[in-house]
Amino acid sequence: RIGFSLPGTLASGDFTQRSPRRSPPAASDDFSSPPDSIDLRWEGRQTMDALEVIPPRDDPEKKPCADVYGESQHHSLTTSTTGMDVVSKVLDDDNLLREIILCVGFPTTLVCASLVCKCWYHHASDRKFLSRFHEGNPSHLLGFYLEDTDDPSVAAHFFPMLPQPAELATVIRSARFSLDPHRSEMSDMMGCRNGNVLISLYDGRDFTVGVHSPLHPERGLAVLPPFPELQIQDGYFCGMNDLLLSKEEGDGLSYIYVLVESTMERTKSMVHIDVLRNGDTVWRRHLDLATDRFLCPRFDPKAVLADDKIYIASAQRDIVVLDLMGSSISTILLPQGVEYGDRDTTLARANNASGVYLIHAKKLELCIWLHKGGNWLLVHNICLREMVAGLKMTGCEDENEATAPLRINHVGDYDEFVFLEMSRCALHLDIKYKKLRKVYDVEEKDRHLGDIHPFMMIWPPTFPTLKNDYGNAI
Repeated sequence: RIGFSLPGTLASGDFTQRSPRRSPPAASDDFSSPPDSIDLRWEGRQTMDALEVIPPRDDPEKKPCADVYGESQHHSLTTSTTGMDVVSKVLDDDNLLREIILCVGFPTTLVCASLVCKCWYHHASDRKFLSRFHEGNPSHLLGFYLEDTDDPSVAAHFFPMLPQPAELATVIRSARFSLDPHRSEMSDMMGCRNGNVLISLYDGRDFTVGVHSPLHPERGLAVLPPFPELQIQDGYFCGMNDLLLSKEEGDGLSYIYVLVESTMERTKSMVHIDVLRNGDTVWRRHLDLATDRFLCPRFDPKAVLADDKIYIASAQRDIVVLDLMGSSISTILLPQGVEYGDRDTTLARANNASGVYLIHAKKLELCIWLHKGGNWLLVHNICLREMVAGLKMTGCEDENEATAPLRINHVGDYDEFVFLEMSRCALHLDIKYKKLRKVYDVEEKDRHLGDIHPFMMIWPPTFPTLKNDYGNAI
């Protein structure tokens, strides 16, 4: 019997959380005083019981033979040996062992499983195995930051998604989510990516980007090099100069900066793409693309990077696709009958990174399309009427639908979840299980909700380093 356990109690509390900027969370959900750091390699207590083989109990009515210390002892030894042989056949079968490790469920327990022995370590840290593990165990939503878009001097506040499994509740309590230490130089929040928070910094003269790692506070605030400067050509104007995208690369992130300039006559456009790879200290020009079409990029919905292609909302019914590897520009039309409106349409990357999702809200209906192979496929058509009625929110009754419009605030990768806003409330929709719940109420003194930035559990986990010996222990 091999067991894995992590300390910590399951956090409890109402899903509705109030006042991110002026009222601390309830005592039972207090994550404001974490330890100095968290290391997923050794996070938590690991309980690894030894293998036990319990022989069957002898019949009490059965009398032992005369050779009590011979035949009986031999019978017990034979039974024990047979049991060990059965266990060895299971644990020595690599295919079966991988199936067992797939069942641990969380990145933290996967690291614990890797500590059993070198054999388990190599299975758990294998890239192909990690890819399969992630398919069956997608990254968990730990919580979200809520940004006050009316007052940039107020730092975004973090709210945990409750309840959480005990393994992840421990991770949340040990992290440092507060952005208050950077409030004096912080201008706004740019988003979250794989356990990192990107914030825009302004020192009174220049803008830079800071990277905060709540799950690794010992790293401090990393600051990216200044964006590359570009002299706009005569007769051109800048149509977009603040698009920053990121993607996982190695054990960190790489960043892509996009600048679009167009002629004053709006007949031609130029796209300049610079890349800051993980570990680099300077931006490098990756691509310059010219087109005879006028590109009219929109800032809402936000652009998406998937499979080395950048999808940018444009005009009223277009998506501009910048192919970083093919060095080309193309255009996709939105599905029939869909147009960009007031926060009712957004984009998300597909789970196999080879396509893009489009999510569109209309009244109390949510439609989700997948663009793949040059066509749009409607994969979900979700009616929210009964779900919204069950929440009993003011202004959301059927006869008052017009006074409580449904808007999309943020969507997770792979169309797993959507944060919606309706009737001065933030709602979380689990797309797979079709479950809607309220996660935040806007205060009366606030004009509107603000921007939500989901924070996901880091992936892949960091495994310990093997010792340079030839034993079986790590």
